[in-house]
Amino acid sequence: MKFWPRTLLLYFSLALLLAGLIFYGVLVSRTIIPPGSTPGQIARQIQKYGLDRPVPQLYAPFLFTFLPGLALLGLYVTVGLRQKDFQHWIVTRVVIIFLLITSVINIWTFFVTAQASLQDALPAFWLSLAVALLALGNFIFLLLVWNGRRWGMWAYGISTFVMDTLKFVGHIPIFPILFELFSVVILIVLLRPVWNEEMV
Repeated sequence: MKFWPRTLLLYFSLALLLAGLIFYGVLVSRTIIPPGSTPGQIARQIQKYGLDRPVPQLYAPFLFTFLPGLALLGLYVTVGLRQKDFQHWIVTRVVIIFLLITSVINIWTFFVTAQASLQDALPAFWLSLAVALLALGNFIFLLLVWNGRRWGMWAYGISTFVMDTLKFVGHIPIFPILFELFSVVILIVLLRPVWNEEMV
């Protein structure tokens, strides 16, 4: 990919991601119930901001900015920055793409969970938000692994361990947690043949 389209793609993807985070921040701020609010005041706030709308409608600005931003960032890294001297086996590519999709699902699920839990339990909000941000980190680390960055694999492993620890504390079912931890082992096994020769 030529330099200027590649740079434009990067800036556009980052702008979409930033816009999505801003939309999410606005939504969270509108969800906060001031202390001492009466049931009538809470109902008026919900009606004013449409907080009782279905999730796809409530998150429409986020869906049309943040998620396309992730997709364009993935395209930028996997195509625009691809190193010709580092080649994946087809199985490794499939696994990384699957884990990228899993990370996006985690980001979406726990951003929604964080906003939904804000009115009821503040610790649950922060825990869910931390998981969503760690999942975002995993997405970026996997893109680095795609490009042969060995430290991206270590960062992905550590981030996944911390994320799954928070999930366990938050009483998430154990099987998805074990699957995510096992995925780290699988990815390391698949990358071992090129670990020393081609990864940097």
